Amino acid sequence: MKISTALRRSLRSFRTLLKNPFFWGGAAVLTLIGMTLYFVVDAWLMPSYTRQDVEIVVPDVRQMPYEEAERVLAAQRLQVEREVQRFNPNLPRDVVVDQKPPPRATVKPGRRIYLTVNSGTVPMVQVPSVEGISLREARNRMATVGLIVEEVLPDSIPSPAPNTVTRQEPAPGETAPQGSGVKLWYSTGLGETYVTVPKVAGMSIEQARAFLLEHRLRSVVIGEEKGVVKKQSPEPGTSVREGFEVRLFTQ
Repeated sequence: MKISTALRRSLRSFRTLLKNPFFWGGAAVLTLIGMTLYFVVDAWLMPSYTRQDVEIVVPDVRQMPYEEAERVLAAQRLQVEREVQRFNPNLPRDVVVDQKPPPRATVKPGRRIYLTVNSGTVPMVQVPSVEGISLREARNRMATVGLIVEEVLPDSIPSPAPNTVTRQEPAPGETAPQGSGVKLWYSTGLGETYVTVPKVAGMSIEQARAFLLEHRLRSVVIGEEKGVVKKQSPEPGTSVREGFEVRLFTQ
């Protein structure tokens, strides 16, 4: 294959350029400039921009008034966000009771610090329903909303499931101050004495339940919780152990 005249000329020019010392000198200078710029950007400009080497030790602002804590953190170039308030009877209103990140943690400038402040008033919570569950789970549910199980008593009326909650005070759905106590009654199992199931069909659910408790029997509603008992099981006159659950049908 023949090489064109233009291509031969280009090759001769390239060979001549490679032999030119000024070409290599210029290339070396450009390489040195590029490496210098890379070093400056990597070692100085980028760390300065990203603040890789800048760390701030978070000051302890707990038990400070919120406004004072905000000023202290702002002076350290930290942002502040006020969290949901929490009641602490041992501290004045609007005093910081907790912070995140915690004191002495190291963070970057501009980091957001969450402060929880004292509300100054006792919050009210709704009492959860714990009837029918184990005592251990009942304690956990009460603790979740900030209530304390102060007293646990055996129920005087037997119930089929031993060690499950049969009654509670305050009643489910009521409101109580956070940190206040509740009382629970638990089942000791079915009784040894036999009783006769009374007739409750035709009564309202509320009346039927109260009547069955008078006979030391429990009840469970099948259908709507409100209304009239249309059918019951076991049938009236059946002999069962104390604490047996009578099913009440409203449909």
